[in-house]
Amino acid sequence: MLSHSVPLSRALESIGGSAPNAAVIHYGLGAIGVEVARLVRDRAGLRSVAAIDINAELIGRSLDEVLGRPGRDAVVQVSSPTGGLRSDPGAVVLHCTTSRLVEAVPQVLGCIRAGFHVISTCEELSYPWEDHLELAREVDDAAKGRGVTVLGTGVNPGFAMDYLPIALSACAQRVAHVRVTRVQDASTRRQSLQRKVGAGLSDAEFKTRVKSGAIGHVGLRESARSLAAAFGWKITRLRTSLRPVHAGASTLRAGSQSQVVRGLRQEIRASVGEHEVIRLTLEISREAQRPRDEVILSGTPNIQMTIPGGLHGDVSTAALVVNTIPRVLQARAGLLAMFDLPPPRPW
Repeated sequence: MLSHSVPLSRALESIGGSAPNAAVIHYGLGAIGVEVARLVRDRAGLRSVAAIDINAELIGRSLDEVLGRPGRDAVVQVSSPTGGLRSDPGAVVLHCTTSRLVEAVPQVLGCIRAGFHVISTCEELSYPWEDHLELAREVDDAAKGRGVTVLGTGVNPGFAMDYLPIALSACAQRVAHVRVTRVQDASTRRQSLQRKVGAGLSDAEFKTRVKSGAIGHVGLRESARSLAAAFGWKITRLRTSLRPVHAGASTLRAGSQSQVVRGLRQEIRASVGEHEVIRLTLEISREAQRPRDEVILSGTPNIQMTIPGGLHGDVSTAALVVNTIPRVLQARAGLLAMFDLPPPRPW
């Protein structure tokens, strides 16, 4: 029987297994922000000290009231961003406001200048060094100047289609191709997400909204870029596609020849020269067939992993945001990618 010369509690602490002692600021209290805030309340070592949102209906209310959980956070009131950020230096801002980096950067820079670490669900912040280099440099320089860490994460991008295959590659001697398929049943998700994937629209309506940018998942490019960086591939070609997933013929609208849209299927393929190295396929649709998260690494050896049912988007995103807090507190200053960090986990 093996024995340890170092007490287990000390060993866990040395690798980030103990509960952190962190003040948390909630920036954005939409569906994901509320899910994150509820999880923070249930985690030892975390204390909510401020909350920010632009929704006039939330400003002035207690965080408890917003979360629907009377208790310890009654003293924390929701304020507007214009009220400024005032809290403990070194606090962690959990930023859940937008998918677009150009909108997120002014908010993130305000947090950095106040001396706060930032963990953001902004999809384009998860790996911005290729498509948004100047903004990435601005955030990185500001964070290094204040000695804080900034991370963009979530279930996708941030884990299912990038960090997970990178972690699985630890068992491979060589990786030649990464294929990730993520299928989500939109029927189990909130109505706002169902609208975002076009569920219930006609083909014509779907096409119009795609052109306006109202439909589509943000983050596949970031996942592909992250994988390429991790494996050292210099991408020479990216091909993307977005098309509707249809319901059966029995659900045709009266008097219409167009099928009802159940959701969308997006795909991105990345190549080095003539050789495809990455293929990411995402389907989010009502009553999707065989929901799952599936990773296939072709190489030496071939590796395949499937999560039946798939990772729940909101639940898993909230978990990743909260579970990365200890890792961010221990990380070097600057703008980091998820693969810069050891695997996060609950405590």
